[in-house]
Amino acid sequence: MKLKIVVGTLIALTLAACGGGGNGSNTTSTNSGSGSGSGSSGGTGGTITNCAIANTHPLIAVALTGGAGSAQFSNGGTTLTYSGNLSGTLNLVQDANAPAPLNKACMDSTGNSNTSMRTVMQSNGALGVSHTLVNGNDQPVFLMDSTALASNTNLGALQGTYNVLRYQHDTGSTPAQTRMSYATITIDNLGNWSMCKNTSTCSTATATGNFAAHSGSSYAFDLSSGGLVRATAFMVGTGANSTLVVTENDTGGGGIVTGMWLGVPQTAWNPVAGSYVLNTTDGIQNPLTASLQNLIVKSQNIALTANTPITGIATATVSDGTINYLISSPAGLLVTGNNTGNNFANGPAYFSFGVMP
Repeated sequence: MKLKIVVGTLIALTLAACGGGGNGSNTTSTNSGSGSGSGSSGGTGGTITNCAIANTHPLIAVALTGGAGSAQFSNGGTTLTYSGNLSGTLNLVQDANAPAPLNKACMDSTGNSNTSMRTVMQSNGALGVSHTLVNGNDQPVFLMDSTALASNTNLGALQGTYNVLRYQHDTGSTPAQTRMSYATITIDNLGNWSMCKNTSTCSTATATGNFAAHSGSSYAFDLSSGGLVRATAFMVGTGANSTLVVTENDTGGGGIVTGMWLGVPQTAWNPVAGSYVLNTTDGIQNPLTASLQNLIVKSQNIALTANTPITGIATATVSDGTINYLISSPAGLLVTGNNTGNNFANGPAYFSFGVMP
């Protein structure tokens, strides 16, 4: 996350009411603003070898603002190829001498630098992160093993209450804005949903709508509100290990809102303790170590406040007042975000997500 350390497709209107989002503040940086953060150095001048990611299943790939496509590892896990709505090929190499957890992640052999975004899958292969070019910009990508996705013939698979962090890019203003928001989304067994955004309770839902099976897909869901499809959603994993993944493409307001939402079942903050590899809106990797009460980012120890502002979300407030929001999952997922100046309406936003290798 751009944990900023200061030292010395939902409703564009209802969602603007609900949220809308990127250059926030990097909690791992001494600066703020676009591209101001720098992740921990990846390479150490050690031996670079071909990477070998074992997952050979078809993957669903969701880019930060580029929508959903497909991806697959090949050539013994040394190549990742995107298809569908995403394109590009990464030839993957590994620096075994990089500091943990980057020694378990892969770099693109072309144009790589020590801070470049990484490619990694969890040890069980269900979730991962990578990156690809979208409109000429390198964007972080969330990877899901298709064999772990819920079938869209069963709307009941979505049922539950989820803590969600959202990143949105909104062209309805000049220049376009990026925003990050937190929300609680409740879904019933018929696919009806309601949202409470940027607050602990709502007397009236910020937005409502329904999910339905996406035509031509076995596991994609259409997320609708106000009679319009605002986004495409996926459910990966089951029970406490489930993750709600939404790729937004909302044309129902004054502009186009694109972005990504990541949600986990609402339970008390209790991350899997350990080191995570995260990719960020700054286009860099950002490894960090998380525990119940602390984050360690680049040797800086940051205190967390658990279950604030709502159960299951943790916050880290730094000396300039920037509030960083975090969600986690027992599936080994960590998501972070903030807005510069804590400006939920106009951002700019910072967002990062990653997994434990």
